[in-house]
Amino acid sequence: MSPSVLNVEKLSIAYGGKRGWQSAVNGVSLSVGQGEALGLVGESGSGKSSVAMAILRYLPGNARVAASALEFQGRELRELAGEELRGLRGDRIAAVYQHPGAALSPAMTIGRQIGETIMRHRKVGREEARWRSTELLKRVRVANPERVLDQYPHELSGGMQQRANIAIAIALDPALLVLDEPTTALDASVQSEVIAILDDLRREHKTSILLISHDINLIRRSCDRVAVMQSGTVVETGVAGDVFENPAHAYTRALIASIPGLNFTKRDGRLAETEATSRDRPQTATSAASQETGRQVAIACKNVSHAFGNQAVLHNIDLRIDQGETFGLIGESGSGKSTLARIVTGLQVPGEGSVELFGRQVAPRAERRAQSERRDVQMVFQSPDRTLNPRHRIGRILSRPLRRLAGLGRSQARQRVGDLLSSVRLADSTAEQKPRSLSGGQRQRAAIARAFAGAPKVVVLDEPTSALDVSVQATVLNLLNDLQREKNTTYLFISHDLRVVRYMADRIGVLYRGRLVETGSSEQVFRGPNHPYTKLLLEASSDDAPTISALVGTAAATPDSGCAFADRCPIADQVCRKTEPVTKELEPGHSVACYKR
Repeated sequence: MSPSVLNVEKLSIAYGGKRGWQSAVNGVSLSVGQGEALGLVGESGSGKSSVAMAILRYLPGNARVAASALEFQGRELRELAGEELRGLRGDRIAAVYQHPGAALSPAMTIGRQIGETIMRHRKVGREEARWRSTELLKRVRVANPERVLDQYPHELSGGMQQRANIAIAIALDPALLVLDEPTTALDASVQSEVIAILDDLRREHKTSILLISHDINLIRRSCDRVAVMQSGTVVETGVAGDVFENPAHAYTRALIASIPGLNFTKRDGRLAETEATSRDRPQTATSAASQETGRQVAIACKNVSHAFGNQAVLHNIDLRIDQGETFGLIGESGSGKSTLARIVTGLQVPGEGSVELFGRQVAPRAERRAQSERRDVQMVFQSPDRTLNPRHRIGRILSRPLRRLAGLGRSQARQRVGDLLSSVRLADSTAEQKPRSLSGGQRQRAAIARAFAGAPKVVVLDEPTSALDVSVQATVLNLLNDLQREKNTTYLFISHDLRVVRYMADRIGVLYRGRLVETGSSEQVFRGPNHPYTKLLLEASSDDAPTISALVGTAAATPDSGCAFADRCPIADQVCRKTEPVTKELEPGHSVACYKR
């Protein structure tokens, strides 16, 4: 038996407020051995993050902690203070948090932030710290790390920000790594690479890992043991494979049943929901898009290109999405998915090309669009922390679009707020709360409710379930399908979770470094034949994914000529490296930009 690196016994946490003390964690006990990975899973609000914050001594001042033991390498963490505690963090204990943007300083370059961590704990100069920073970014699969070192967080995608956070966390090879939803913003191939990095740390440096995630497949693939939390209590614990293959507790069984399979779609039925989130809904999940023919085109992107400075992020995107259809957009972080979404909604002006909504070309900037056009297109962003005003209560946040876009009076808007909260499975009392008092999943559900406040015709969903546990994710996906069927809503659905895209999407587009390399129906894309990059993503998402270092290949800058994927493609030849491939149709509705297909 390996010596215990982390030992937590009978941990209880409560938070004080106007309504008195609210219990968040009740009698949690867990331990992590040297080189061992323990997964902590459960719904949002179950207390997972509170446990992590207690271990790191980052709980807010209104938190009350009680425990028989809270030990790291035999030392009681509650006895440490001041410089001793700061020296421990980042050196022997490191953390990666759920929201990468909030963990990085917006005023410092990525290189300075990584280098500062190294120089604080090691006697090295700036030049060596920068070299080490470059090597760390290479380990987390950052293309062109020298350029990224000189960029600020706002210049990077969410996934790139998270990779920078992971690089900071592993910079000093810590004894314990606490990861709170570390792969929320990462695509399937990079998720798998992160798993490979964690395996390397455990094998080469005996690093112990506490991995907190709602992604059961991630826990299954990367952890030795698992603890399942419900309402602040551990209800089941054991070897990860045994728990997930033969769950003993009803709650664990419900969580596993909520996960969509790679071959399960909305046409096959609804996703299972736990008792806490389920409501009576019609059993059919067939979208309006699958019932009609000759539908109107809701969104048309024509030759859309864009660049940030000298860095091109989109290349001649031609895309059509029909009314009532769900179009899934997949690809690595940094591939241009979110940029395209912002161009469609008018939050980003394209460098070239145009956007049409329901047959009419619209102004590139949202402020210059008619009010009806702004009402018709709404967006749910990847990070609710950036979109919910922290100073306002949820009721006020939801009332504003109801009054401005839907034209409701004050009393009507107040009544409608309750209906919106109910539709995303939030209690009426949530209207009186501020975003900071909600869990990450609850904040995302509030953001979804706000997007639907004005009864939009088109909703752009940028990673809408990335912050949600699997049971609440199932509820939200079922809800989105219900709303689509009832209102004939069009969705542009962006996600790195291919299981979710498979379940939701009628058609799918694959972006790689700003190029649309494959489009087709959901069935065509998942059946193949595929672009080599699509094949990589599908393999990385499978339950029996191989060691991903072979799948992902070597990250590199975009080549000046030829196919953008050539440097990572196992079947590329000299023609692929010299001339960019032309998109060709493999069968009606299924197109691939590849010489080898």
